[in-house]
Amino acid sequence: MKKIITVLALVAAGTTAALAGPIEDRQAIMKQMAGPMKIAVGLSRGTGPYDAAAAKSAMDEIVAHTEKFQTLFPKGTEPGNGIKTQATAAIWSDAAGFKAANVKFIADAKLAGAAKDQQAFIAAFKSMQGDCGACHKVYRGAAQ
Repeated sequence: MKKIITVLALVAAGTTAALAGPIEDRQAIMKQMAGPMKIAVGLSRGTGPYDAAAAKSAMDEIVAHTEKFQTLFPKGTEPGNGIKTQATAAIWSDAAGFKAANVKFIADAKLAGAAKDQQAFIAAFKSMQGDCGACHKVYRGAAQ
């Protein structure tokens, strides 16, 4: 009987660890976005000459992170049942809306990355920033 309880405890621990992976990956990606976002903010402020290559590089990195990010919400990683996350239940109850928000964000990031001049970059980046705020408003809350 003691062996069965030990095995069940190990299985439960393994399940919890397996579910923590996507959550930790989501958090890591959000932190990794800080670097390219800092570059993009600087480019959008016009504090120096516009660097199209730097804009493309930053936006390409953001796109890659977002493409990975949107796949890290498997069933079972929603808030509650001991899972601490800032993701709201709306990600799972409105999966189509969450996907649409990511698609729009990626499209705007690609548009910003393709900008040939600062004015085009600023317009696309502002739209992208709006996408961030809109998504966070619906799909991100306080850690639960």
